[in-house]
Amino acid sequence: MTQSTTLASPKVMKKQASNTACASSNTASGSYGCEQAVESRSGCLYCQECHDFVYDPTFEELRLQKGRRKRKLEDLYSSEDARLVSLNSTSIPCRANGLRGLYNMGQTCFMSVILQSLIHNPFIKAFYLAEGHRSAECDHEACTSCAMDEMFQEFYSYEKAEGYGAVGMLLGSWMGAQALAGHKQQDAHEYMQFILNSLHLANSDTADDEQHKAADCECVIHQVFYGTLQSTVTCSNCHNVTTALDPIMDLSLDLRTQVRRKRLAQAQGKVATAAAAAAAAAAAGSDEPINLQSCLERFTSAEKLAAADYACRNCDSHQAAEKRLSVQTLPPVLPIHLKRFEHSKATSSKLDAKIAFPLQLDMYPYTTRWQRQSQQQSGSEAGEGVEKADGRAPTAIYELSSVVVHKGKLDTGHYVSYSREADDWFLFDDSKVVLVAEREVLDANAYLLFYIVRDLDGA
Repeated sequence: MTQSTTLASPKVMKKQASNTACASSNTASGSYGCEQAVESRSGCLYCQECHDFVYDPTFEELRLQKGRRKRKLEDLYSSEDARLVSLNSTSIPCRANGLRGLYNMGQTCFMSVILQSLIHNPFIKAFYLAEGHRSAECDHEACTSCAMDEMFQEFYSYEKAEGYGAVGMLLGSWMGAQALAGHKQQDAHEYMQFILNSLHLANSDTADDEQHKAADCECVIHQVFYGTLQSTVTCSNCHNVTTALDPIMDLSLDLRTQVRRKRLAQAQGKVATAAAAAAAAAAAGSDEPINLQSCLERFTSAEKLAAADYACRNCDSHQAAEKRLSVQTLPPVLPIHLKRFEHSKATSSKLDAKIAFPLQLDMYPYTTRWQRQSQQQSGSEAGEGVEKADGRAPTAIYELSSVVVHKGKLDTGHYVSYSREADDWFLFDDSKVVLVAEREVLDANAYLLFYIVRDLDGA
């Protein structure tokens, strides 16, 4: 039985000799043998000589049979094959992990170390990789945020190991600050302040000429780096207390006082007895580092103000007073600037004193809350007895993320940086990236330290 329909020749899955009868078959003599095939789209039987579909009840029943399925990979892939593949192959991890250097384009190492610290900052990385800044929709000329977005795409989207030329960022920096234009060596801390402000302006909805409070700004820079410093001045005569809050993006610690104390200890050791002098030299020798916590204690300790330096509004006259600083609001990322460069009208110099810094830093003892609670503890040492509701002492733990180092002299030096990626530390020296030991990082003569809070929920 034949259906007389005229169709274009279908795609043939398989040719075969068939005994199924069709119009051209000699059914009377029982002579069969037409070449027939299965059409690939519907599975119907097709006769090559009749150029027509053939209907056969048995074949049609098989064609319409339910439960037909394609063969799965497991049908062809045995457990022995899987074992052989696993033994003779290795997985290659993605190399787009941000570990790329930056080419030095003419004394631009000061820029490279700050950019590396931002590239390996988890908050900044999350913002740009989530398309927080859309370069296609940005209308800023020579935008530093567009250049930063391009860098994140290059560092985390392409498996490249060679250095990257941050031409767009350099051009945006030159146009954003005239003092940065040219190929002179610049200060890394000053560039950090510039780039944070530039990224703030590029990612903020506030116009440049508007007076917008930093505390109200929702841009990524203020969300990550913004903090407040409280200054408390107490009059020695009337004990009137005045407070002021100042926004901060980093803490700058003066090293000169600490260095003078160290030199004084060395001088006192020289006039002691021979045995005492040797002990004092060993304890206060030139190789003994200054502790970062002692610098923070000095920064937040009470300072005496002479009457000529303070006018009390309550007394309506100049009075001696006591001034004290404390961190009122801690940011998620806390850069700490160690003032190594001294500038005067006559000369400029660099302090090479070694500063010992920890991998984990508790910032709570330097906060306004700690000072307030410690003053409420009558008859005890400062800070003793301060506890949280669960009985544990409150903390604000920060973990070291990046370290910027200045090598050499003031005018002819070079900047390098260390950044942590997962549990490993890497040295970034222009276009060179090297895996280093944790001990090398802690032994570095730091100029800038970047700490990231461990718990965003606070102490």
